[in-house]
Amino acid sequence: MARRGENIYKRKDGRYEGRYIKGYNANGKAIYGYIYSKSYSDVKEKTTMLKSTKKYIGVGSSMKLSEWFDIWLDSETDIKKTTKSVYEGHIRNHILPELGNKQLKKITTEDLQKFVSGLDLSPSTVKLVFSILKSALKSAEEKGYVSDTWSNVKLPKKKKSEIAILTISEQKKLENVLSKNNDIGILICLYTGLRIGEICALKWEDINLEKSLIHVRTTQARINGKIEFISPKSKSSERTVPIPDFLRNELSDKAKNSEFLISKHGSYVDVRTYRRRFKKLLKKAGLSDIKFHALRHTFATRALEVGMEYKTLSEILGHSSVAFTMDVYVHSLEEHKKSQMNKLEKIFDLQS
Repeated sequence: MARRGENIYKRKDGRYEGRYIKGYNANGKAIYGYIYSKSYSDVKEKTTMLKSTKKYIGVGSSMKLSEWFDIWLDSETDIKKTTKSVYEGHIRNHILPELGNKQLKKITTEDLQKFVSGLDLSPSTVKLVFSILKSALKSAEEKGYVSDTWSNVKLPKKKKSEIAILTISEQKKLENVLSKNNDIGILICLYTGLRIGEICALKWEDINLEKSLIHVRTTQARINGKIEFISPKSKSSERTVPIPDFLRNELSDKAKNSEFLISKHGSYVDVRTYRRRFKKLLKKAGLSDIKFHALRHTFATRALEVGMEYKTLSEILGHSSVAFTMDVYVHSLEEHKKSQMNKLEKIFDLQS
């Protein structure tokens, strides 16, 4: 049986057979090539190389966008599995129902604008869906199959959404419940900014108590319904996060019943289960329902309030740039500045 996402099979004679698309005929039908070897890794290496260097033979005027997506996705060997899974979902659910049967070279700017305007999705999701479509069309343009029909398409403006943040009193209420329920994972997220996938993937071997460091090396993801542990979303997300002293003491006292920090019956806890646990703890604390990601925003806000520099915060959060961190959390610092400025009222009162 082939591994998910690969056309590599083990034959009855013991050899591995790898299948790849080496081209398309004038009617858009795939022309397959085959690789055979006793070594699975050898077949995988050769098919991967051939996929990235193959030439598309005779892509005719009858080629549909749906067929081109098959070609394009097959050639994008550097895309992470999680990203590819997201792409496939948006292509299947949004793009193909509207544009899949259109001939590749006959798609117009008007077609694309109508498609974008008809998407009943948030502005950020519309932007993502269109970027996938645009990437596929640009790849076709590079091979001379289409001309630019996407540059003049207007996308909906993204409204800056309010970031949910716990107040200090709300945070203390939650922490009281955490101490009673012995849930250190949520406490770690409150004081390090780890994402839920990162905390659910964290192993004891990733925690250096002697040096008070957490090494974020993996994240938990659900790919095609299956839980996998993969590298974080970007290179900057692979990071080392210092542990505050009080948190190190909490970790030192915690029993190691599994290789995972957050565990159940000796195994990992999946993100969905941990998210449900978080919702229950919010209720126990008498707090309004918020997303787990609000813990990350709360950490960032508290860090700025105590004077942490943006660059330091950006590295701890694993952001791609300091500019991104500033753009997301500039409001937090502004609110802190206002509260500090209001302290000048004491001087005014003394003079009155």
